[in-house]
Amino acid sequence: MTALKRLLVALVTVLLAAVLGGTSAQAQGTAGAEQSQAPTESPALSDQVIDAGRAIFHGTGTCHACHGDDLQGGSIAPSLRGPKWRHIDGSYGAMLDRIRKGKDGTLMVGYPGGISDAEAVQVATYVWAVGQGKAKP
Repeated sequence: MTALKRLLVALVTVLLAAVLGGTSAQAQGTAGAEQSQAPTESPALSDQVIDAGRAIFHGTGTCHACHGDDLQGGSIAPSLRGPKWRHIDGSYGAMLDRIRKGKDGTLMVGYPGGISDAEAVQVATYVWAVGQGKAKP
């Protein structure tokens, strides 16, 4: 990815995070930061945000290690291919909340791999888009 594309993806991510209820400081975020507002029910989809979320899911976020390369789940973690979910309702807001807070009693930690809040927005967008049939894993 060129430097200009990376800059554009970062800008879109920060803007999305701000629109979804975070302040600019939260949008740039640190691992474990708490959100004071509930997330929205559907993301603003763009190929750049979905692709960035996919890269984080399969890279830094380490999500694929438990949820599988195709989001199919397995013995460690549930499928993320929706529309039915084990612990949440499958809405975008619930997904973003789970990525931010994790799930007590499971291996799911908040901000997996130490991702930022902006990266959590990208991952939630990617997972939501796959679950809705709007993107491929």
